[in-house]
Amino acid sequence: MKPLITGFVLLAACSLLSTGFAAPENANPVVLRLALDLTDGSHIVGTPAIGSVPVESALARMDIPLVRLIAIKMAEDHQSAVLDLQNGDKVKGVIKLDPIALETLFGKVSVNLEHIQSLRVALIGGTPPAGEGPLVFGGVSWTPWRTQFEVRGDKLVSLPAAQPGFNYGHSGNGRGATLVTNVGSAEWKDYSVEFELGMSGVDPAFNPFALGPDYRAASIGFHVADAKESWNERGGSGYGLSLGGDGTWSLSCGYNAYCKTPVGYGNPTSDGSRTLAEGKGLKSDPANGNKVRIEVCGTRIRIWVDGEQIADLRDEKMGEAIGGQTLDHGGVAITWGFESMGWIRNFSAKRL
Repeated sequence: MKPLITGFVLLAACSLLSTGFAAPENANPVVLRLALDLTDGSHIVGTPAIGSVPVESALARMDIPLVRLIAIKMAEDHQSAVLDLQNGDKVKGVIKLDPIALETLFGKVSVNLEHIQSLRVALIGGTPPAGEGPLVFGGVSWTPWRTQFEVRGDKLVSLPAAQPGFNYGHSGNGRGATLVTNVGSAEWKDYSVEFELGMSGVDPAFNPFALGPDYRAASIGFHVADAKESWNERGGSGYGLSLGGDGTWSLSCGYNAYCKTPVGYGNPTSDGSRTLAEGKGLKSDPANGNKVRIEVCGTRIRIWVDGEQIADLRDEKMGEAIGGQTLDHGGVAITWGFESMGWIRNFSAKRL
């Protein structure tokens, strides 16, 4: 039996700038880089001497730290601009900024605003934000869906019981223990995640559909731009590495996947999907788990299972909007197939 995973799959320096931004104690240092696209077609990347951007909008004057920005798009007057913030906000205003000084590979440069078409901010290293959720584990705040979870020693474990109030089941709104974190977060863009994944099989106390005792499956979602707990609610958008207990695996992505019925599984629909890679021969270890590492940087995706690289590819459609969704950002979602219980251990996430 192959894994059935629905709801979210199926269906980036030296030291911190003095901007008021501080890394948590013992965190890896963060490198901040600016990438300037110039009006003559040139492209310059370097470490900025500034730590913030002064902006005068119709409502207020503000000083926006670079670490809170994703990009700045300059208007034709070379003063007005639209600023995209990490939290999804947009600010329109006039930039009150002297020439931008950068330390580049070819030395120090200073660029006037009149020569800048756009500016992008990259945070490299350190850890992405923990996000929100009731279960804090591995430096990340998780939200449990469909079934209950608890921390047991060094593991975050699914429990053989439905979430209170959730209409669990094949004729309900979904099956499969699920953990999500930072769904849709623009601050989760270029990153790696590494952890041990356990697929411990079906618990006899929670097997309403008589699955075989050896059934195991899981899917690891990344760049999860959107996800819903109910598989009847449109929105599942992201990449997913599906793992079967028989050693098969596949890497795919989907846009706005869901079951187009009011309730229950049926009529699986999406605005688009594609399979990027697949294979077999992995060795599932129900007792000790399997070590998974996923890196996504720009359009490049690399995946290792138990130290063996199984995928190294580029998805040039990553930034393309399909059904209003782009898959160039977003956090992580882990789903175990049907009533297959599971756990994670030694989870860590890092910016690239």
